[in-house]
Amino acid sequence: MMQILWNSWLAIPLQLLAVLSAAMGLTAVHAADAAYQQVENWAQLPDGTKWAMMTAVDIDSHGTVYVYQRGVPAQVMAFDSSGKLLRSWSYGGGFPSAHGLRVDGDDNVWVTDRGWHQVLKFSPEGKLLLALGRKGVMGDNNSTDALNGPSDVAFGPNGEIFVSDGESTNTRVVKFTAEGKFIKFWGTKGSGPGQLDVPHAIAIDSKGRLYVANRSNKRIEIFDQEGGYLGVMTNAGTPYGLFVAKGDILYVCDGSQGKNDVTVVDLKDQKVLAHFGGLTGPHMLSVDASGSIYVAETTGAAVKKFVRK
Repeated sequence: MMQILWNSWLAIPLQLLAVLSAAMGLTAVHAADAAYQQVENWAQLPDGTKWAMMTAVDIDSHGTVYVYQRGVPAQVMAFDSSGKLLRSWSYGGGFPSAHGLRVDGDDNVWVTDRGWHQVLKFSPEGKLLLALGRKGVMGDNNSTDALNGPSDVAFGPNGEIFVSDGESTNTRVVKFTAEGKFIKFWGTKGSGPGQLDVPHAIAIDSKGRLYVANRSNKRIEIFDQEGGYLGVMTNAGTPYGLFVAKGDILYVCDGSQGKNDVTVVDLKDQKVLAHFGGLTGPHMLSVDASGSIYVAETTGAAVKKFVRK
C-alpha cells in the first residue's frame, strides 16, 4: 500500500510537468541527448494561411526572424521575436525557385533563387539593393558574370561575398567584392579532397574559414577565403544547411532520407555537442542570440523552433 502511494506521489510532478510543457507550446524532440524541445506554433500566421515549402531562415541583430517560402506565394516573411508577422514581400512576380536566405552584418536580407540564377540583396523592408548573376541566364563553371543554381551566400569580415554556386550543374564557390564585383571562383566536380558535388550551403567562422556543405559527397569542406583547401569534416551526416553561431559553434541539418536531424559541433575541436532528430526535410537553419534553433523544412512545410530544455 505504501509503495502504491509513493508511486502516485511521484507521478504528480511528472503529470504537472507535462501539463506545463503543453501550455507553453513545448514538445519533446527525438534526440540522442534530449537537449532540445520544440516550441509549437511560435509564429503567428495570418488567419486562413499555413506554412508552404520553407527553404531558409535567418535572424537579424534585432531578433527579427526572416523566412523564405517557395511555392504560392513565393515570398520573404519577417516575424518579430515573439512570432508576430511584421511584413512580407516578393519580387518580380514571385521567386521562381527560392533556396537560401542570409542576413548580413548591416541587417540586409540576401536570398538565392535557382530559377533566376541570381543572388539578390534587399533592405530589411524589401527594397532591392543589388543583384549578382544575370536573371534567367545559366552560367557554366567558368562564368564570371553568370551563376547556375546559386544555393547560399556568406559574408567575409570586410564585406566580401561568397556564393555556393551548385544547385544545378555548377560545382564551385564564387567570390565578389562587397559591391558585387567578381573577384574569383574555385571548385571542380569530383569526390577528391576539396572537390565539390552539390555545394548546398556556405558559412564562415570567426577566423574567416569557409565551410561548404558538400552534399552529394556527404561531408563539409573547409577553405580559406582564397580557395585554399584546409580540411574536411565528416561527423555531421549529409550536410544540407550550415550556420556558425557565436563561439564558432556549427549547426548542421541533414535532410537526407532516414536522417532528418540536426548536429551541433564545436569547431575548435570538431567535437559533437548535441544531436536531435524528428524533423521532416530540414533544408536550412539559423540560431538566434539566445541559442534557439530555427529550422526551415521543405517536405515538412514548416519553420520549426527549438529551445534548450
